[in-house]
Amino acid sequence: MNRRQLAVSLALWPVVPALWAAPPRIRMFELYKDDLSFSNTAKELNGKTITIQGFMAPHLKVESDFFVLSNSPVETCPFCASEDEWINTIIFVRMKKRQEAVKPGDLIQVLGRLEIGPQTDAATGFVSRVRLVDASFQRL
Repeated sequence: MNRRQLAVSLALWPVVPALWAAPPRIRMFELYKDDLSFSNTAKELNGKTITIQGFMAPHLKVESDFFVLSNSPVETCPFCASEDEWINTIIFVRMKKRQEAVKPGDLIQVLGRLEIGPQTDAATGFVSRVRLVDASFQRL
């Protein structure tokens, strides 16, 4: 290695670990402040890929490309309410491609791009304040 190659390698050294870094892993409680406004963490990660753990709520349709992620097992649809009644322990997940659903009691880890702010899903009519899009998951 000559001096020039060494200089380029050293200049790129701080960049390389960032390229290999895993997406940040957050927990649901980190998304909100006590008054249910979005936390600084949520605002900083908005639009970025993250991972988060939780439980898949039962699907309303067997052949769906979305699901509800909750911090505890849930048996009913939390999206049948308005934004004012939003539960801060759930996230709407829109998958990149459909995956087979898991049992509501199975812990999963979801990887997806975080979106925050009120939105009504055009396909389902569900109201959400937090979403993961282009997502995939794995059972833990």
